Amino acid sequence: MVGLIEQEPILRLKKLFEKKQFDDIISFCHDLLKNDSKNMIALQNLSTAYIMVGANDDAIKYCEKVLKLNATDEHALKNKMFAYEKLEKHNQVINCCDAILAKYPDDVDALVTKGIALNKTGEHGDAIEIYKIVLKKDPNNVDALMNIAVTLKFLKKLDEAIKYYDKIQILDPSIKRASIEKYEVFIELGSTDDAFLAAQGITTDEAKEIKTQAKENDYSVQHAYSLRRFYKLQKTNSQ
Repeated sequence: MVGLIEQEPILRLKKLFEKKQFDDIISFCHDLLKNDSKNMIALQNLSTAYIMVGANDDAIKYCEKVLKLNATDEHALKNKMFAYEKLEKHNQVINCCDAILAKYPDDVDALVTKGIALNKTGEHGDAIEIYKIVLKKDPNNVDALMNIAVTLKFLKKLDEAIKYYDKIQILDPSIKRASIEKYEVFIELGSTDDAFLAAQGITTDEAKEIKTQAKENDYSVQHAYSLRRFYKLQKTNSQ
């Protein structure tokens, strides 16, 4: 019976979250706190609900209440990190990330968030090092790949940036931002043919093949690309 009583608030909160009834969640949690000011379920869910309604200062307040009871509570640390990120208080975001990473050193979300916060504070070299740590753990982490590419582009390390944009295009061609930013890099480098191909989502290796074909047949890169696309479509339709 005791187990069922303890589960009731959790089940009710789950249903309220599923229905996105955040005001009701806030009211219910405050009722729970009237009976027990240290109720962790109420404190944790209040912080989440306040984030969902955009009340980030209130979210931080309840995260801190949780952290007074448990200084390494992952839920509270992440909510606090997220709330500070929404408030664009980047130094506080970094502090939250460091607190998370002190206990959970492999937390990729905290690492990427710290990298972004370092970018926001102008510490671009440190941000790059953080993204590289993420990529050692997960070479295909698109968030880290995109952020390191954008940082390198900002620092005018354009050839390095291209490599990361290229990998994003290979991993997930649907990410149009990679194609657009890679196009912008090639425009800055003065390579209009490569810029055109990048905008079409063509990878560096594919671009080399298309440019070689254009040179061997003495026609434009745009024409070579169009022919390549036509033959691919023809092959797909014949299967």
